[in-house]
Amino acid sequence: MQNDHFNIPFSQGGNSFTVQVHTEPSTDDVDTYICHLNGERITQVRKDMGQWKQLWGKLIEPEIQQIGQAIDTELAK
Repeated sequence: MQNDHFNIPFSQGGNSFTVQVHTEPSTDDVDTYICHLNGERITQVRKDMGQWKQLWGKLIEPEIQQIGQAIDTELAK
């Protein structure tokens, strides 16, 4: 089982950041991932039917997919 806290890389506006991710279990057995940047919550995402979706936050679609792909990479370790 994966760690429920991990870091992923994230690029936005030409800058690179490290995002802290916390896994949040849900009642429908599909985990959600709460993402923090510099101590501030920036989004909550989950993978639904093979597609990453933002449940909360103001990221644009390419950023959501970037975070989702980084989470997939981390979970595959």
